[in-house]
Formats: sequence, structure tokens, C-alpha cells
Amino acid sequence: MVHDFPITHETSDPEGLSNQILAEVLRYNASQAGPLNDSRYVLTIRSDAGELIAGLVGIRYWNGLYIDLLWVREGFRRHGLGARLMRQAENDLRRNSGEIIFLSTWSFQAPGFYEKLGYSAFGVLDGMPAGTTRTWFVKRLGQTQPS
Repeated sequence: MVHDFPITHETSDPEGLSNQILAEVLRYNASQAGPLNDSRYVLTIRSDAGELIAGLVGIRYWNGLYIDLLWVREGFRRHGLGARLMRQAENDLRRNSGEIIFLSTWSFQAPGFYEKLGYSAFGVLDGMPAGTTRTWFVKRLGQTQPS
């Protein structure tokens, strides 16, 4: 029997309700695929003075790592720092029996960078924002250490 319950645009506590909905989705996912065992994963590169020059932020769960953010300060770009961070993330994931790294990037960011690192496109969204393309990439890692 289908009910005709009303839909409410919640404005009083969207953060709390988002967390509640997320908890329900995670509970269901765990019942289907096992415990998430998620953890935040952060790598940084800093100057000798401690200034943040580059960073990678991801979420490790199940057998993979989702790269949420990769950033290199202007003036330090195109010197291999982003590639070093990505290789470190891959090596760390391999050491912890991980198999899959995935991420997304916009056409005005770095799709060519990820392709050069061996990532394969598996999804594309055109026109969000207008005039751009967002591409999702994946890399499946072997369990052996790179030489």
C-alpha cells in the first residue's frame, strides 16, 4: 500500500537531518556489503617553515580510497608534488590491502593529470557548471608493491 505522505523542505536543522539520513544509508550499506570501516585520509607537503604547500584529502572505506581533494599551491604546480601525493596514496592503499582509488575532476582542473597517472575515466557529466565537464576516474591497484 502506497501512502501519500507529504514532502517537507527541512530548513530548521538540515545538518542534523543530513547526518540522520546518512546514518540510515550507512546502516543499510553495512548490512549489504559489510562494515564500512571508514576513516579520513590526509597527506600534506609542507615547506621547511611549516607552510602548507600541497595536500590530498580522501576517505578510506571497504577496499578503496575516494580522493575528495588534491591541491597544490600556485607557484609549486607542475613540479611533481601532486603526482607524489597520488603515488603515496596508492602505495599506502596497497600496503593496507586496498584495491581501488577513485575520484572526480572538472575539465578546468586536471583530467589529463589523472590520465597520465594511469587512471581511467568511467563516467562523465557535461554542463555542470555550464560549459564544463566533470569526469570520474578509477585506478585498480595490484597487491604487489611498485618497483
